[in-house]
Amino acid sequence: MISGIIAFFLHFVGFVVIWNIVRYILELLPASGKLTDKAVFITGCDTGFGRELAKKCVKNGFLVFAGCLTPKAGETLKNEVENKEKIHIVSLDVSKDESVQKAAEYVKSNLGSIKLWGVVNNAGIFSCYGPDDWCKLADYENALDINTLGVIRVTHAFKKLIKQSSGRIVTVTSVNGRLSTPAAGPYVVSKFAASAYMDCIRQELYNFNVKVSIVEPGIFRTPLLDKTAMLKRVDHVWSNVDSETKVEYGEKFKNYFANRWNETFHKLSTDKIHYVVDNYYHALTAKYPRHRYYCGWDAIFGYVPLSLLPTWFTDPVIRLLGHQEVMPACMENQNKKSL
Repeated sequence: MISGIIAFFLHFVGFVVIWNIVRYILELLPASGKLTDKAVFITGCDTGFGRELAKKCVKNGFLVFAGCLTPKAGETLKNEVENKEKIHIVSLDVSKDESVQKAAEYVKSNLGSIKLWGVVNNAGIFSCYGPDDWCKLADYENALDINTLGVIRVTHAFKKLIKQSSGRIVTVTSVNGRLSTPAAGPYVVSKFAASAYMDCIRQELYNFNVKVSIVEPGIFRTPLLDKTAMLKRVDHVWSNVDSETKVEYGEKFKNYFANRWNETFHKLSTDKIHYVVDNYYHALTAKYPRHRYYCGWDAIFGYVPLSLLPTWFTDPVIRLLGHQEVMPACMENQNKKSL
């Protein structure tokens, strides 16, 4: 009996090792065709992942259409690229139908003889404001409009072109698109929804030979995690909270939460954004891209494994990571009365 279990375990380990070696070799194979004959459209190129990916794609020969929300960001991006003929700055607000349609028309009229090979849905907002009690429906709508519907708008606008080239659709979600955490309601809802959408179209586009990939980053130190901006987001929602809820939580808890939240995110984050950029690039250029890319050691060894475990285990772990020392005012009052 014991020898049989040991034999099974050794065979399983051997299979896993061989499979990973084979997968590693297959993932080294490049997609067919020259990069100089391919174009990519990337959203959210003002800062962070999208900006760095645009520069990397231009450097390696792609014709790049970089979607930027602000003209200033587009201008500085173009100045940072050596081969300026290989990049087009496209004005883009993914939350607006008209803006996305104009971007699609611009791309179509400037492709020339080159086919659109890839669409990278990178644009997004970090819509974390505090507990759900502090959030309004508008906060959820805003997050969904950019992080989810923005992905759908862009994908719909460019899908036919991608079908024609049997190309790629790549979308960033988050580890919060598989593991929900407290005080991030609008964000996690929008990321779960975006992930579900990509899972759906990946299966639908299989017969069109279109590869669909999801990139799931852990916590990275990009402008989305700017400390001042994060504190302002909390203050903004708190200013709109009704008086009863303010009494329930208390100013002390609000200030503690905002600072502790900031501290935790920055402590757990990394500035090595090339992990994400390289995975984007692999999804665009590999013959056999992954369906999902986990970016960052925290994602690979923390959040992804936690998402596969039962909730009775993950909930205490997440509370431990949050390490909440100050309770809402109503809870502190109850504890004092019980004493």
